[in-house]
Amino acid sequence: MNKGSDQKRIGFHSVESIIENNPHKIKKLFLPFSRDDSRIINLIKMADKNGIKYEMSKKLKQEPEAIITNENSLNFKDLKEFLNNQRNKQLIILILDNIIDPRNLGACIRSAAVTGVDALIINKHHCAPLNDIAHSVSAGGAEYVQTFYVSNLINCIKYLKESNINIYGLSEHAENQHTDNNFIDSSAVIMGSEEQGIRKKTQENCDYLIKLSNNKNFKSFNVSVATGIILAEVSRQRTC
Repeated sequence: MNKGSDQKRIGFHSVESIIENNPHKIKKLFLPFSRDDSRIINLIKMADKNGIKYEMSKKLKQEPEAIITNENSLNFKDLKEFLNNQRNKQLIILILDNIIDPRNLGACIRSAAVTGVDALIINKHHCAPLNDIAHSVSAGGAEYVQTFYVSNLINCIKYLKESNINIYGLSEHAENQHTDNNFIDSSAVIMGSEEQGIRKKTQENCDYLIKLSNNKNFKSFNVSVATGIILAEVSRQRTC
């Protein structure tokens, strides 16, 4: 587990999610001085309930801001411990490989939170950082999903396989549609960038390659949209 530096969270969704899930992370909370509506009143009540001190700021126009202190990033060792503790559960894991845009990263995390993903694995050296922008786009979703950073994705995938987790990779060149697969058993879905997809070596270590569209003229989805579509199908299968 590695310590990070202070970060900023902006927006009601992000700040509310932190207060609900990890109020101890908040170092400072700033609220827009000009607002006295029900949304801000509710946020003040949440802060008071959790013993969080806040300051009304004239610099802020609409959205609250929170300074988050020393977040901890979970690594491969933490992932192994997590999997060991969850070995009797049918897991769904999202793996992000080569996602360079922090906005896409944030949107993928938001979809993961909405669909109940158990864990998110980020390729540490081939993905955008989970920075203020990504957190803002995730709308607080990052507070609901266990996130692990790995330096060697291939070794991580091999370990997931050893843990009886099926590995699915998205590829526009795949033969099978995502709806043709059974996601009931423990599964990990790997998503890559729109431009290059997941890297070749990563594809070679997948159990299954899947695609979203049969449209020969236009095959590419935005990665965050594609992530939402696949995770929605996984969720549908598991709730039917």
